[in-house]
Amino acid sequence: MAGRTFTASLEQFRDLTTRNMRYVARQAIQDVLEAAQTPQPGIGAGASGFVEGKIPVVTSELINSLTVDGASGRNAYVATIAGMEIGDFIRFAWTAPYAMRIEAGFTGTDSKGRSYAQPGRFFVLANAQRFSEFVEKRVKEVRR
Repeated sequence: MAGRTFTASLEQFRDLTTRNMRYVARQAIQDVLEAAQTPQPGIGAGASGFVEGKIPVVTSELINSLTVDGASGRNAYVATIAGMEIGDFIRFAWTAPYAMRIEAGFTGTDSKGRSYAQPGRFFVLANAQRFSEFVEKRVKEVRR
């Protein structure tokens, strides 16, 4: 009887730990993508500056170009993350033709002869670097 109680306790602990790990992983990944998808007016929309880590929006093409494992659109990540299990991989990308120039910046002349000295907005990098912060926040939630 005592052995079964111990085994049941271990199984219960395992199940709780798995649920908590899944919650932390899903929520922290969603936090990264939500932060990367936080819009701000683009320079072409009349903004006089920008906040690094937010996605500039002029026509919505860039923010709506997010693709996550085949799904696309501004909130494409929600359903994919909801179905994630520990150990799964998800792939995401912004597919607008100019997405990398907005992310990393561009200095030089483009194929149409236009000159640019545009700093990067780092809406992906700045938020991916915050992943540990998002994990810590979600771990505190499950410890309550």
